[in-house]
Amino acid sequence: MVLPGDDNFFSLIHDEARTSIDNINHTNISQGEHEKYPNNENELTLYPTLDCINRILLEEDIDVQLSENQDLAALSDMEKPFYDILGEKYPPSQDTQLVLSRKKSNHNSNTFILNNEITPSSIGTSSMQDSRSESVLANEFLRGVEEGKKFLPTINNLTIDFQVSKLPLDTAQKKKLSELEEENAQGLVDRPKTRKSSSAADLNISEGRNNKLSMISTEEITRDEMFDKILLYDGDEYAREEIARMRGIRKCEAKPHCNQKKNLEDDINLEFLLVQCSNAVALGDRKIAEELIKELRKQASPIGSGTQRLACILTDGLQARMDGTGRETYRRLVNRQISTREILKVYHMYITACPLLKISYCFANDYICKVTENASRIHIIDLGINFGFQWPPLIQALAKRKGDAPKLRITGIDLPQPGFRPTERIKQTGLMLKEYAKSFGVPFEYYSVATLWESISIEDLKVDDEEVLIVTSLHRFKQDRDETLAKDSSRSHVLNLIMQIKPKIFILGIFNGSFSPLFTRRFRKVLLQYSMLFDMFDTLVPRDDEGRQLMERALLAPPIFNLVACEGCDQVERPDTYKGWHDRISQAGFKQLPLYQDIVKNCNAKVKSGYHKSFFVEEESDWLIQGWKGRINYALSVWKAKLE
Repeated sequence: MVLPGDDNFFSLIHDEARTSIDNINHTNISQGEHEKYPNNENELTLYPTLDCINRILLEEDIDVQLSENQDLAALSDMEKPFYDILGEKYPPSQDTQLVLSRKKSNHNSNTFILNNEITPSSIGTSSMQDSRSESVLANEFLRGVEEGKKFLPTINNLTIDFQVSKLPLDTAQKKKLSELEEENAQGLVDRPKTRKSSSAADLNISEGRNNKLSMISTEEITRDEMFDKILLYDGDEYAREEIARMRGIRKCEAKPHCNQKKNLEDDINLEFLLVQCSNAVALGDRKIAEELIKELRKQASPIGSGTQRLACILTDGLQARMDGTGRETYRRLVNRQISTREILKVYHMYITACPLLKISYCFANDYICKVTENASRIHIIDLGINFGFQWPPLIQALAKRKGDAPKLRITGIDLPQPGFRPTERIKQTGLMLKEYAKSFGVPFEYYSVATLWESISIEDLKVDDEEVLIVTSLHRFKQDRDETLAKDSSRSHVLNLIMQIKPKIFILGIFNGSFSPLFTRRFRKVLLQYSMLFDMFDTLVPRDDEGRQLMERALLAPPIFNLVACEGCDQVERPDTYKGWHDRISQAGFKQLPLYQDIVKNCNAKVKSGYHKSFFVEEESDWLIQGWKGRINYALSVWKAKLE
């Protein structure tokens, strides 16, 4: 059955109309009339069409009279769509209004009045008969529309409200629903999404957001007491108190009767299963891979030990790689909405439990203060400024100088955010820094550049020869494309750009990792390097800590997932070791500067001020390396363009 609204419906109308026209031309019109009116096909087109529509929709003869003064405008509005169906041009004005009349007494002879031109056979037809015919046709149209609506669905709301629906919910569904409603109320997510595969379970893909929304919430970053305690140097005492509190909670969590040997065996078994599963996925052995993934999901847990938490992310990455959904799932991960307050909470947890990032900021700020000791104007270009948490301590230090504080200008460069406001986060960072500079009395200018790094030009940097120019990039180069994808990669472009502007110093901080184009080798490196981070946080931070859970979900999961599930241009995470970076920067034309020993000693003192004894900071080949239990996590160095 053909329904109104279906494309075949209008096609059927058109075919029936043309067939009726042919029948009329051959049976109802005499040869003499054809000779007299050889081009009257348009005049004969409309009435058979209306009759056809009446037969299809009504299937019965309707004879209802409307009032004689029926509004012709309404009739015209109903007639026009059928002109469009037949490809005919509708008369543009009321003066040329189409009037159709039919003599009911004689079905073999059809009489028409078209465009106010009366055919000879129409002479003698009364105006009352015309009016009644028009009324009948108008009524048929109205009844046809009503009949057609009966075939259309009456459900307007296609979403299911579990609170209104009578469908039964089990306990797990009710718990999941309450969690989603609670998170929506807190503004952490916009709307839950349907999970397409089991890989979304532990990565909270259902908490993803629409890609049209901005990744960072539009809340304004304002300075308050919590910002000061976390970001400024005056908060060191507060940090030591938080370290002691957090370590005390973690000790209480550890059960004395817990079998440490059994836990170690479980972690080793998990790592073995992960490696075996990666081999099966690499070989395309789907049957074995699915069995191993099923076993991994039984043993992994997003709220368990460090190895169990890492195994959840790696298992999801292996599943997505096997299913071919790595690119889409990664986009959902990086597009998750997260507010500045949440990031501040993560940063607070990180610097409280771990000194690595804090040491990086202190190292860079101390070096900048050292080389700009007598400068009156300072220009800092920050490649990957992110939230700008590094710069409030520097503004505070510049304000404490003897004499007038120097004029500080910061050019913040970062990738544009997805959504309607690609520059929102970087601009909010500038507003926060301006507020700190104003409170400390430091003359300040801020300029933001939100673009891909390979698109940065010298004009974007607005270099002034009267300013002392500093370029910094801390732990953000790992997301730049390297030479394996293109000869003129974004890393080469940025390094060449820095060489052209010739800064006084270039401070580089890198995440010490290893990238391999071979999947199985890369997977083992990811397992080794990130297990160090998860072990570190499991040792120092309570497992139910909100900052830790948010960091693992929003900051650690995306790069791990990208390295496992994506390949080629979709793989944006491409870390390298500090030795590999040393060779790359040297070949680009830079020379390495020796480290100031007082800065190295200051960094060591901060690590020993209350942090865990397993952290270390050492100097090696003019690199300041730092890590946990002998594994290097971050490396810092200072460079300068070679003289020609």
